[in-house]
Amino acid sequence: MTNIQKGLIRDQAILDTITFCKVMDTNQIAELFFRFPSGLRKCQARMKILVDKRLVKKTRLSLDTATIYYRKKLPDHVPHALGVTWCYVWMKRQYGENLLTFELEQLKEFGDILQADALCSVKISITGEIRWFCIEFETGLNRNRFDKVEKYVSLYNREGIPGSPLLKRLNNPQRFPKIIVVTDSVRRAQQIKEFIANANTKVKFEVHLLSAIKEERSDNLCRL
Repeated sequence: MTNIQKGLIRDQAILDTITFCKVMDTNQIAELFFRFPSGLRKCQARMKILVDKRLVKKTRLSLDTATIYYRKKLPDHVPHALGVTWCYVWMKRQYGENLLTFELEQLKEFGDILQADALCSVKISITGEIRWFCIEFETGLNRNRFDKVEKYVSLYNREGIPGSPLLKRLNNPQRFPKIIVVTDSVRRAQQIKEFIANANTKVKFEVHLLSAIKEERSDNLCRL
């Protein structure tokens, strides 16, 4: 396969990923498709070509933020959508091909209790087990009380038994999905940790700072 052919395949993968995520910025695209020393510069040059060909659209939220790309129209809440995209990039970097599924905005399977930002499954290489995760992104600009903890507890109480509709939908995994919460605010992270501690539940939660997952590491101060 020639370099031109490889480039065309990568271009299509980039376009498909932007379509799936609805919006991505230059840093996110570089993290997935240009992971080498000069990757960011190469990414910027390649994205300019795709924009010039009108295969993708671009804009910026402000002068000090990265360029963002989309195919049809921007999501209603761009900062939140970009946060969820970072969660996808993070999971993809961690698990690679073992990230089996990543579905956005789950509603039907959770009934009338909640809507997860994303639902994903990964294969654990050592054991072959398929594990499920619910992904939630919280921006520090959100002043509402974080009620997802109690909603997930309610979901567990209703669907956490073997043979429930939710677990059947997930092919009867060995355990209930773990809930991963990512936030761009240290204060919000501490608040969410307190909600989790007070819930005293068997549901497993992890809380991560967005800055930490961008650096591909866990922040032990914000993880449960």
